[in-house]
Amino acid sequence: MKIVVGLIKRRSTAAAMTKFDEIPHPSHPEHKLEQRWTGKLFMCNGCNEPGIGSHYTCPQSSCSFDLHMYCAIPLGLFHHPFQRGCSFQLLPSPPENTRSCNACGEKGTGFVYHCRGCKSNLHPCCAKLPMKLEAGDVNLYLYEKVKKPCQECGYKGKGWSYRSVDKKCYLHVACAKKLIAEKWLHGSGHGDDLQTTIPNLNNMIQKYHQPKGKLKRFAEIVRLVLQTVISTLLGDPTALIAGTVKLLLTDD
Repeated sequence: MKIVVGLIKRRSTAAAMTKFDEIPHPSHPEHKLEQRWTGKLFMCNGCNEPGIGSHYTCPQSSCSFDLHMYCAIPLGLFHHPFQRGCSFQLLPSPPENTRSCNACGEKGTGFVYHCRGCKSNLHPCCAKLPMKLEAGDVNLYLYEKVKKPCQECGYKGKGWSYRSVDKKCYLHVACAKKLIAEKWLHGSGHGDDLQTTIPNLNNMIQKYHQPKGKLKRFAEIVRLVLQTVISTLLGDPTALIAGTVKLLLTDD
């Protein structure tokens, strides 16, 4: 699977991250943080959003402090393709009277990328959503606005959406986040292993009114969208996480 991330950066963030096995961070001055990998869900103490995979954590047993890679090592000033005239910078919390996240529509309660000019906000993981997904002959693109309703919630709504090239699959970023919250965090709970908490897609797929011959193909597209979007929203869009999610996003 090929992922094209739509951020204009000074250099490859992934390459920069691998250089730091241990870092100090102003949000946790008591101890240095170590880079680790986990297959269990954690709550990022920076953006207050769920995470999994590579992250920074406090090694002290007396602490329970974790940061997404994106939150631990910010991008600095950057421009997003949807808002090229804006300069986003990571802040410890959203300023008062500012907008919800442009991507998912949710209010930020922790670290947030903020544009002082237009008052726009982006969650750190939402800011890293890929603009284009490619897997074989399937192509999906991220859109700021779409004309058709999301096939998970049935509404057009606000916020960004992924759309397949054939215009048959639409998924809100917000709905992908809702799946994480409802099926994972509100299901088995914080700290659960990924393999026991992946949401079942039976109900979701059955809601799509597709001809029987096309249903299997349509389900594959849906899984591709969820696989990559969820991986990025959880803070680790690496092949390891994406591949794990792909294998586990299967029907019982």
